[in-house]
Amino acid sequence: MFGMAPDLELVGSVENGEDVIEAVKRHRPEVVIMDVRLPGIDGISAVKRIAEAAPEVKTVMFSAYGDKRLLSDAIAAGARGYVMKGSPPEDLLRAIRTVTAGKPFVDPSLSPALLMSQVGHDAPLSEREREILQLLAAGNDNRTIAARLHLSEKTVGNRMSEIFQKLGVANRTEAAQVYYREGIQE
Repeated sequence: MFGMAPDLELVGSVENGEDVIEAVKRHRPEVVIMDVRLPGIDGISAVKRIAEAAPEVKTVMFSAYGDKRLLSDAIAAGARGYVMKGSPPEDLLRAIRTVTAGKPFVDPSLSPALLMSQVGHDAPLSEREREILQLLAAGNDNRTIAARLHLSEKTVGNRMSEIFQKLGVANRTEAAQVYYREGIQE
């Protein structure tokens, strides 16, 4: 597959979680593709160790398991992407390129189910609410968000309250976590 992608180079392949950590230290890749289930250290624990040892290295989970709990655990551990093994190869390549560009990626087959199953989410976010949430998750304050979207700060504050209520969160940090964990990006 990597032979078909001239912009990507495979720098290593390992069999277990312990070897992943050593390979990351040795090769310093931009992206690690990690299975959830590995001999020894499981994939999620390995992602956490990678995030601690080499925070600049981005991880994409590549798994046969698509349940929300595993996805949430992987994102919480530091993974920036999650792709199902049954997906077309192009999805894995797109995930690698997306996380390399600094954006999260969730397998398209998982996103709708995850968004529908969000606990505490009584209504879907509007397009404007998703724009505000995206800017919030990128670390912008209300003033910056207002300027970027040509809104008043008061409007942004009001919309932020509505977003928090829909997401079932109490603050900006929790909202940003939901944004990245649930893949609310479109």
